[in-house]
Amino acid sequence: MGVSDQERYLFDLNGYLVVRGVLDPGEVARLNEVLDQQGLDDLDEAGREAALEWLPNLGGPFLNLIDHQCILPYLIDFVDERVRLDHSYGIQMVAGSPGLDLHGFPDDRPRNCAWYHVRNGTISAGLIVVSFALTEVSAADGGFVCVPGSHKANLPSPFLDKRANPDDPWLRHVELDAGDAVIFTEALTHGSLDWKGPGVRRALFYKYAPGQWAWLSHQWAPHELEPLTPRQRAMVAAPGVVYAETRQERRPIEVA
Repeated sequence: MGVSDQERYLFDLNGYLVVRGVLDPGEVARLNEVLDQQGLDDLDEAGREAALEWLPNLGGPFLNLIDHQCILPYLIDFVDERVRLDHSYGIQMVAGSPGLDLHGFPDDRPRNCAWYHVRNGTISAGLIVVSFALTEVSAADGGFVCVPGSHKANLPSPFLDKRANPDDPWLRHVELDAGDAVIFTEALTHGSLDWKGPGVRRALFYKYAPGQWAWLSHQWAPHELEPLTPRQRAMVAAPGVVYAETRQERRPIEVA
């Protein structure tokens, strides 16, 4: 199933798109079960961050998210047909966890991934984020917020590096059910509110770039590649127009 014209329009309009029910209850349960085994509840903020800094290391269900069948069409449409996974990490917020200052803006400077353009009806984004919600996020809980449309701003943002205030009328908070995904461009000004929910907030962030581009320089080791499917290996290959190890041209990623 491809991306609809309405979804494409709303993503271009707002800089983000909510895709409901990407993960079924079984997938959510398996991902949370693995995270429960990491002892996150016994760690401080820094410890949780370190434990979740490279999700593929957690194995099976986290590898499946690299090219999840419900998300891949959006990646090809919003990034590039030769899309690659640049990096990933997760977060767990507990009651009282501080939010993240507002950041992100459209930036065309060399060596920057935060560009966003539409030419001849085709979207081109330098770095796209897929945030998988593993827990419910209600209106009063906190979590992800953004300034809709800021990914196309032509003037410097007055909001960068400032705390997100739920009373600011220009901010939009996104409510989610477990299993929903938020897809957004890093050109969008975004951050998070302090977490006030009764339970934890768990979210997984998978970030994608065009095949020739990189934000981080992580190179997958041979043992990390072993459990991957051929399509996943193509999506985690080092950036470049050709594959360095084989000198073959980087080919488009196929959905089927």
